[in-house]
Amino acid sequence: MKKNIYLVLFALLLGIGAVSCDNESEDLFEQTAAERKTEVIKEYDEALKSAENGWLFQYFPEENQKYGGYNYVVKFNQNDTAQVWIGLAPDADAQESLYDVISYGGPVLSFNTYNPFMHFFANPSSELYNARGGDFEFALKSNEGDMITLKGLKTQNDMRLIKMTETPQEYFTKTKAVMDFLNGASMGTTVNETPVTVILAGRVLNFVYNNGEEIVTEKVAFIPTDKGIRLYKPIEILGVSAQEFTLDTEKKQFVDDNGAMTIDIAFAPVDLTLDTWLIATDVEADRSAAFKEAYDAVYAANAKTWGEELEANIKFGNCYPKYGDIGISMTSSGYRAHYNLGFGGVVGHDNYLKILKIDGGFNWKWYGHLEPMVNFIADNAPYKTEIDNADDPAVVKLTSVNNPDVWFVLRR
Repeated sequence: MKKNIYLVLFALLLGIGAVSCDNESEDLFEQTAAERKTEVIKEYDEALKSAENGWLFQYFPEENQKYGGYNYVVKFNQNDTAQVWIGLAPDADAQESLYDVISYGGPVLSFNTYNPFMHFFANPSSELYNARGGDFEFALKSNEGDMITLKGLKTQNDMRLIKMTETPQEYFTKTKAVMDFLNGASMGTTVNETPVTVILAGRVLNFVYNNGEEIVTEKVAFIPTDKGIRLYKPIEILGVSAQEFTLDTEKKQFVDDNGAMTIDIAFAPVDLTLDTWLIATDVEADRSAAFKEAYDAVYAANAKTWGEELEANIKFGNCYPKYGDIGISMTSSGYRAHYNLGFGGVVGHDNYLKILKIDGGFNWKWYGHLEPMVNFIADNAPYKTEIDNADDPAVVKLTSVNNPDVWFVLRR
């Protein structure tokens, strides 16, 4: 009986505690949850409209940021329209559409009517049925006055809005100058006495270095800024971290804003990423015997693996511009297989071309037996170049610096 009385008293105490907690939680806020959401949305909307010159929008499409970062400028107007400029078309007039700030598990910026600029990376086509993996709705994460942080709802990529102090055209002129300077660039740095090769692939940097016996490749997207570049996230190499770099065009360097890392820049004698080039393996005048021997080996391996015929022509450079495939592509009975390569210059040698492996691309998982051909080309780099016309090259002969018996000709 005494035990039952204690249980009843204990239950009563729990009930009193629960009521007390409920009363306390009700007293914590003067507004209801719905009212608080409405207030937050209103605050963000007012902040967006407060920027007289609009906002720089540092935008990263695709969940793995494989296309790199792109600059927009967005002006949010009192009539709930947004004027959008895009850095890819720096001289184009703004495109206008509606926008809204809605509640969707928190405040969300939504470009809810079609805008050809804002939806460029999200709009599918017959060739890109998944588009370029872009966002047009963004979770609003924080407001620091001059900067608002966002996260793409689809990609979950972190992005930023920064108050503009100049016109879109003035800002885009500076970012275009950075990207123009990087055409054909090759880069490298040294971290804790360890050489690091930095491969430029579109708007992605690949940091390649040896950590003991392991070859490490760290890949990170970047976006051009008015002063240089900003990495999507800090790169950390052997304990040294960096994210934002200022470009020094005279010294040909990127200098980390914290002084932790300096990246030297060299330029390739020819920018292979601008065009599609062909290596004719069946033309004796276009390749050495050693090159043909390497090709014949993968030809035989391909026939044994799939019973297919490997085409004699090898694509090189910007193999498939509409897909952004930079490197080397081979075709087997109509099926293409691509491996991503990096091209660049060599400091102190204006006519040397560096070729570095990055990773397997389209269909490569099915055609890994072709990799000895890729290894042969990369392992014999750098190459001395002979170019028919420096201003408009159409034929380039590459001869290995370390093994002159290895050479091949590229024809645009």
